Amino acid sequence: MSPWVARGLDSTDSRSPIIEWSRASLRSLGLPHTIGGMNLKSQPATRGRKPNPDSKSGQIRTLLASGMSATDIAKKVGCTPALVYNVKAAAAGKKRGGGATAKRGPGRPRNSAASANMNGLAGILDAVKNGERERVQLRAALEKIQAVLADALS
Repeated sequence: MSPWVARGLDSTDSRSPIIEWSRASLRSLGLPHTIGGMNLKSQPATRGRKPNPDSKSGQIRTLLASGMSATDIAKKVGCTPALVYNVKAAAAGKKRGGGATAKRGPGRPRNSAASANMNGLAGILDAVKNGERERVQLRAALEKIQAVLADALS
C-alpha cells in the first residue's frame, strides 16, 4: 500500500505529498510515472518564460526577422537602438547554443596545445624531457652571465 493512501490521501488530493516527491523516489516505490494526469517523464525542460510577441522585444524580434535596420526598428517600436541590438544578440546566442558562457573574456588564454599533447604516459614523458632541456639551457645562460660579471668586476 502506498504511503499517502495509508494516511487517507489519494493522488487527487491537494494535500498529497506526491507533488514534492522526485521521480527517483516514485520509481523506488514502484509507482507509475503518471500521477493525476501529470506525466512526470515527458515534461519539457524549458527555461524562463515564453516570449510575448506583443511586448517591445517581441515586436523587435518580428521586425528583425523582416530585415529592417536597427535604427528603423527603434523608431517604429519606440525604443532605443541599444535594445534592438540586445534583442538581436540574445537571439543570436540562442542560435549558437552557447550564449554568454561560450564567450572568452579578454586575456583568457585559449586551450593550450601542451595540454592537448598530454595523451598518456608518452605525453607526460615528453613534457618532463622538455622541462629538463629548458632547465639545462637556462643554467648554461646563467653560468655565462656569471662569468661575464666576474670578468667585469675583477
